[in-house]
Amino acid sequence: MAVMGRRDDQTRSHSLADERGGQTTTALLILSTFLLPLGLLLPALRTTQFGFWSGEHSILSFGWALLSGGELLLAAIVLGFSMAFPVIKLAWMWRLQFQRSSAGLRHLHWLEMLGKWSMADVLVLALIVFSVRGNLVLSAKTLPGLYLFTASTMLAMWASGRIIRQLSDRVRRPQRAETPG
Repeated sequence: MAVMGRRDDQTRSHSLADERGGQTTTALLILSTFLLPLGLLLPALRTTQFGFWSGEHSILSFGWALLSGGELLLAAIVLGFSMAFPVIKLAWMWRLQFQRSSAGLRHLHWLEMLGKWSMADVLVLALIVFSVRGNLVLSAKTLPGLYLFTASTMLAMWASGRIIRQLSDRVRRPQRAETPG
Protein backbone atom coordinates (compact mmCIF):
# COMPACT_ATOMS: atom_id res chain seq x y z
CA MET A 1 0.00 0.00 0.00
CA ALA A 2 2.87 2.36 0.82
CA VAL A 3 4.43 1.60 -2.55
CA MET A 4 1.19 2.53 -4.33
CA GLY A 5 1.00 5.78 -2.37
CA ARG A 6 4.53 6.72 -3.42
CA ARG A 7 3.78 5.89 -7.04
CA ASP A 8 0.71 8.16 -6.97
CA ASP A 9 2.76 10.92 -5.34
CA GLN A 10 5.46 10.49 -7.98
CA THR A 11 2.88 10.66 -10.79
CA ARG A 12 1.37 13.79 -9.27
CA SER A 13 4.76 15.44 -8.81
CA HIS A 14 5.28 16.27 -12.47
CA SER A 15 3.24 17.26 -15.48
CA LEU A 16 3.79 16.62 -19.17
CA ALA A 17 5.46 20.04 -19.33
CA ASP A 18 8.08 18.75 -16.87
CA GLU A 19 8.95 15.73 -19.00
CA ARG A 20 11.54 15.64 -21.76
CA GLY A 21 10.16 17.48 -24.76
CA GLY A 22 7.47 19.16 -22.68
CA GLN A 23 8.94 22.62 -23.27
CA THR A 24 8.55 22.16 -27.03
CA THR A 25 4.89 21.24 -26.60
CA THR A 26 4.36 24.23 -24.31
CA ALA A 27 5.98 26.51 -26.91
CA LEU A 28 3.65 25.11 -29.59
CA LEU A 29 0.66 25.75 -27.33
CA ILE A 30 1.80 29.33 -26.65
CA LEU A 31 2.21 30.05 -30.37
CA SER A 32 -1.13 28.45 -31.25
CA THR A 33 -2.92 30.33 -28.48
CA PHE A 34 -1.35 33.63 -29.59
CA LEU A 35 -2.15 33.12 -33.30
CA LEU A 36 -5.76 31.98 -32.85
CA PRO A 37 -7.32 35.36 -31.92
CA LEU A 38 -5.28 37.08 -34.63
CA GLY A 39 -6.51 34.55 -37.17
CA LEU A 40 -10.11 35.01 -36.06
CA LEU A 41 -10.09 38.81 -35.95
CA LEU A 42 -7.82 39.88 -38.83
CA PRO A 43 -9.23 39.93 -42.36
CA ALA A 44 -9.17 36.43 -43.87
CA LEU A 45 -10.96 36.97 -47.19
CA ARG A 46 -11.32 39.87 -49.59
CA THR A 47 -14.38 39.52 -51.77
CA THR A 48 -14.96 41.56 -54.89
CA GLN A 49 -18.36 41.81 -56.58
CA PHE A 50 -18.65 42.69 -60.25
CA GLY A 51 -15.02 43.81 -60.18
CA PHE A 52 -15.86 47.01 -58.30
CA TRP A 53 -17.21 46.53 -54.78
CA SER A 54 -14.96 44.79 -52.39
CA GLY A 55 -14.94 43.99 -48.72
CA GLU A 56 -12.65 42.30 -46.26
CA HIS A 57 -14.02 39.73 -43.86
CA SER A 58 -12.53 38.09 -40.81
CA ILE A 59 -13.56 34.58 -39.86
CA LEU A 60 -15.61 35.91 -36.96
CA SER A 61 -17.29 38.61 -39.03
CA PHE A 62 -18.22 35.97 -41.59
CA GLY A 63 -19.90 33.92 -38.84
CA TRP A 64 -21.68 36.95 -37.39
CA ALA A 65 -22.88 37.99 -40.85
CA LEU A 66 -24.42 34.55 -41.29
CA LEU A 67 -26.02 34.82 -37.87
CA SER A 68 -27.48 38.27 -38.49
CA GLY A 69 -28.68 37.13 -41.92
CA GLY A 70 -30.75 34.40 -40.31
CA GLU A 71 -28.56 31.53 -41.48
CA LEU A 72 -28.51 29.94 -38.05
CA LEU A 73 -27.26 26.49 -39.05
CA LEU A 74 -24.40 27.82 -41.18
CA ALA A 75 -23.52 30.38 -38.51
CA ALA A 76 -23.45 27.67 -35.85
CA ILE A 77 -21.19 25.52 -38.02
CA VAL A 78 -18.78 28.36 -38.87
CA LEU A 79 -18.66 29.81 -35.35
CA GLY A 80 -18.57 26.38 -33.74
CA PHE A 81 -15.71 25.00 -35.84
CA SER A 82 -13.82 28.29 -36.12
CA MET A 83 -14.14 29.75 -32.66
CA ALA A 84 -15.62 27.45 -30.04
CA PHE A 85 -13.91 24.23 -31.12
CA PRO A 86 -10.34 25.61 -31.26
CA VAL A 87 -10.75 27.48 -27.95
CA ILE A 88 -12.11 24.38 -26.17
CA LYS A 89 -9.40 22.17 -27.67
CA LEU A 90 -6.61 24.58 -26.66
CA ALA A 91 -8.01 24.89 -23.13
CA TRP A 92 -8.15 21.09 -22.89
CA MET A 93 -4.57 20.74 -24.12
CA TRP A 94 -3.31 23.38 -21.67
CA ARG A 95 -5.03 21.45 -18.87
CA LEU A 96 -3.46 18.15 -19.93
CA GLN A 97 -0.04 19.73 -20.39
CA PHE A 98 0.13 21.06 -16.82
CA GLN A 99 -1.99 18.53 -14.93
CA ARG A 100 0.04 16.84 -12.20
CA SER A 101 -1.90 13.59 -12.02
CA SER A 102 -2.59 10.72 -14.34
CA ALA A 103 -6.29 11.65 -14.60
CA GLY A 104 -5.67 12.94 -18.12
CA LEU A 105 -5.16 9.40 -19.34
CA ARG A 106 -8.87 8.65 -19.28
CA HIS A 107 -9.51 11.72 -21.45
CA LEU A 108 -6.96 10.70 -24.08
CA HIS A 109 -9.68 9.26 -26.33
CA TRP A 110 -11.50 12.60 -26.42
CA LEU A 111 -8.37 14.51 -27.40
CA GLU A 112 -7.70 12.05 -30.20
CA MET A 113 -11.31 12.36 -31.39
CA LEU A 114 -11.21 16.17 -31.31
CA GLY A 115 -7.97 16.14 -33.26
CA LYS A 116 -9.68 14.50 -36.21
CA TRP A 117 -11.88 17.59 -36.69
CA SER A 118 -9.12 20.19 -36.36
CA MET A 119 -8.86 21.08 -40.03
CA ALA A 120 -12.59 21.08 -40.84
CA ASP A 121 -12.87 24.86 -40.50
CA VAL A 122 -9.84 25.51 -42.70
CA LEU A 123 -11.25 23.13 -45.30
CA VAL A 124 -14.60 24.99 -45.33
CA LEU A 125 -12.85 28.32 -45.92
CA ALA A 126 -10.66 26.81 -48.64
CA LEU A 127 -13.76 25.46 -50.39
CA ILE A 128 -15.39 28.90 -50.27
CA VAL A 129 -12.33 30.55 -51.81
CA PHE A 130 -12.02 27.80 -54.43
CA SER A 131 -15.71 28.00 -55.38
CA VAL A 132 -15.64 31.73 -56.12
CA ARG A 133 -12.25 31.88 -57.84
CA GLY A 134 -12.59 32.79 -61.47
CA ASN A 135 -16.23 33.80 -61.07
CA LEU A 136 -17.06 36.99 -63.01
CA VAL A 137 -19.63 38.13 -60.45
CA LEU A 138 -17.83 37.37 -57.21
CA SER A 139 -14.17 36.68 -56.49
CA ALA A 140 -12.30 36.01 -53.29
CA LYS A 141 -8.70 36.43 -52.25
CA THR A 142 -7.09 35.07 -49.10
CA LEU A 143 -5.63 37.50 -46.56
CA PRO A 144 -3.30 37.11 -43.55
CA GLY A 145 -6.08 36.18 -41.10
CA LEU A 146 -6.67 32.90 -42.92
CA TYR A 147 -2.97 32.03 -42.86
CA LEU A 148 -2.65 32.90 -39.16
CA PHE A 149 -5.73 30.82 -38.37
CA THR A 150 -4.34 27.90 -40.38
CA ALA A 151 -0.97 28.23 -38.61
CA SER A 152 -2.71 28.20 -35.22
CA THR A 153 -4.67 25.10 -36.20
CA MET A 154 -1.57 23.28 -37.49
CA LEU A 155 0.47 24.15 -34.38
CA ALA A 156 -2.39 22.96 -32.16
CA MET A 157 -2.53 19.69 -34.11
CA TRP A 158 1.21 19.23 -33.65
CA ALA A 159 0.95 19.97 -29.91
CA SER A 160 -2.02 17.61 -29.64
CA GLY A 161 -0.05 14.82 -31.27
CA ARG A 162 2.83 15.37 -28.85
CA ILE A 163 0.48 15.34 -25.84
CA ILE A 164 -1.22 12.17 -27.06
CA ARG A 165 2.16 10.50 -27.57
CA GLN A 166 3.39 11.53 -24.11
CA LEU A 167 0.19 10.32 -22.42
CA SER A 168 0.31 7.05 -24.38
CA ASP A 169 3.93 6.58 -23.33
CA ARG A 170 2.88 7.00 -19.70
CA VAL A 171 0.39 4.17 -20.13
CA ARG A 172 2.94 1.88 -21.80
CA ARG A 173 5.86 2.80 -19.53
CA PRO A 174 6.29 0.20 -16.81
CA GLN A 175 6.10 1.67 -13.33
CA ARG A 176 9.27 1.08 -11.38
CA ALA A 177 8.70 -0.96 -8.29
CA GLU A 178 10.06 0.96 -5.36
CA THR A 179 11.50 -0.67 -2.33
CA PRO A 180 10.55 0.73 1.05
CA GLY A 181 13.44 2.71 2.24
